[in-house]
Amino acid sequence: MTEFAAPLAFLLLLIVPSRIVLLVRDRRRLRGEFVYSSTALAASGPTLRLRASWIPFALEMIGWALLVVALARPQRVVTTAADDRFGIDMVIALDGSGSMAAEDFRPRNRFAVAKDLISEFITRRENDRIGIVTFGSRAATRVPITFDHEIARRILEDARIGDNGDGTAIGQAIATGVNRLRASESRSRVLVLVTDGVNNSGSIDPVTAAALATRYGIRIYPIGVGSRGEVPIPVKVQNRFTGEIEEIYHVIRADIDEPMLSAIAKETGGRYFRAVDQNALQSVLDTIDTLEKSRLTAPKRRNIDERYLTPLAAGFLSILLAVLLGETVWLKLPA
Repeated sequence: MTEFAAPLAFLLLLIVPSRIVLLVRDRRRLRGEFVYSSTALAASGPTLRLRASWIPFALEMIGWALLVVALARPQRVVTTAADDRFGIDMVIALDGSGSMAAEDFRPRNRFAVAKDLISEFITRRENDRIGIVTFGSRAATRVPITFDHEIARRILEDARIGDNGDGTAIGQAIATGVNRLRASESRSRVLVLVTDGVNNSGSIDPVTAAALATRYGIRIYPIGVGSRGEVPIPVKVQNRFTGEIEEIYHVIRADIDEPMLSAIAKETGGRYFRAVDQNALQSVLDTIDTLEKSRLTAPKRRNIDERYLTPLAAGFLSILLAVLLGETVWLKLPA
């Protein structure tokens, strides 16, 4: 289908009838002597030459019209509808607080392992729209729900511990995820919450946020990341003798509020998992697979092919030809 990006340019075609009016007036005034721009026909000359004296003017008008068409930017637009997909809309909320640096999955910490699990999860959910929220003492949307899983994985890879502060605002994370999902038309909407701690930041209580999720029909699947018992966590300190920054390890106890996370899952019709290994996320994946799926319309693609070069070249050529003919074949003969 051909469209014009700047259709108002066609108003310039109003110049054509005004030029015709001027031509008719001049022809009458000169009693049949044809005037073309700065040149004119001699009163005497071959009859055929006089009869064809309109050709330069016609070429000029055609050229002008073609230039106006080029200025209106004709485009060939092809809209390709991607195949609809059957899937669900979901948001993954990842805890990025300081405690996620604990290395009970040595040689890697909880945050690195969680990112790998989530990335694998995104890869397997090819028919779902997925968004990503990261949180610490505050929550932020990293990726709105999208079919573009490659972008989602790349942005997830760039996430770092402490990006959103050092606290754990679980309620804020749930509310942010709900806000992203509440306008979704999918029959199944899911929030996967990955955390290793207790809600100790933010102005929204997790249970209140879970009630909000229930109102919008959003299921929450909390995943508690980390082993039970004491775990090592690296801490940066300054050596008081050398002044250099060194990394030492402290031992902390795993402190996941499992009763609260279980209550959130129960409130929203989801299920709580403890991720002591990668099998936990697999369990979440299997559970989500059993949800009723709805048709999601993938975005349409518009391929635009600019077509202004042809009328632009033809317009210039037509005007050039008009000038050449007007200054040669129909040039006024000297007295």
